[in-house]
Amino acid sequence: MKIGIFFKEKNIDIAELVKKEANKYGFELDDINPDIVFSVGGDGTFLKAVHKYIDKLDKITFIGINSGSLGFFYEFSKEEIASTMKRISEKKYSIREHRLLKGLIDHNDKQDIIYALNEIRIENPFHTLISEVFINNEMLETFRGNGLVVSSSVGSSAYNKSLGGALIDNEIEALELTEVAGIENRVYHSLGSSLIIKGDKKVVFSGKLGNAVVGYDSLNCSDISNLEKVEISYSDKKVKIIYSENHTYVQKIRKSFDL
Repeated sequence: MKIGIFFKEKNIDIAELVKKEANKYGFELDDINPDIVFSVGGDGTFLKAVHKYIDKLDKITFIGINSGSLGFFYEFSKEEIASTMKRISEKKYSIREHRLLKGLIDHNDKQDIIYALNEIRIENPFHTLISEVFINNEMLETFRGNGLVVSSSVGSSAYNKSLGGALIDNEIEALELTEVAGIENRVYHSLGSSLIIKGDKKVVFSGKLGNAVVGYDSLNCSDISNLEKVEISYSDKKVKIIYSENHTYVQKIRKSFDL
């Protein structure tokens, strides 16, 4: 089995522990074509790890080692590295798969494709964003404000929650649409709350979106201008994550938000 390690420099001590335990069981260290990637850090590090291997997700399983940061994707602590490596050697672990979001971005007479584990968003912090919002082919509203976010069930606990959106159990595949600073006055109105829809639907933002920024997870599309349309749905790409045997969603919420 080949092991890859993704970490920030400040967590090199934990990465060295992973290497040490991997050597004990004869695992090969390979960051290019790994079977399992140990992501050491917090959720931001985990997202970067997923995007590093975005074209190899069908061949890779991820496992999160928490370095003390907030970690919704992290099941294991530094102290559990040895026991976790032993379980991996014995193939005694459970895996859950989560589908990634896919964004089709129309701009400058071409279309780009992006993928996200947490969310895809369009935002304009400098000028009012005006966008028609469609669920499948049915118009929902004309939104005016700073931005719009579509999160996956997994991503509902991230930026979406900071905006006041609801948490969605990871076992429910749904899309959540949440507004960023929508304008509300006598003339203009928006939905004003998050909207949760079935995962087999798509959300479309269209109109004269101009120089709105398209962001996805911890990344953004820096080369986009004259944005015309963003279509968001679940993709066929999946990320596979190793969870502890006693994992429950309620436990994860309590641990992540110190309840």
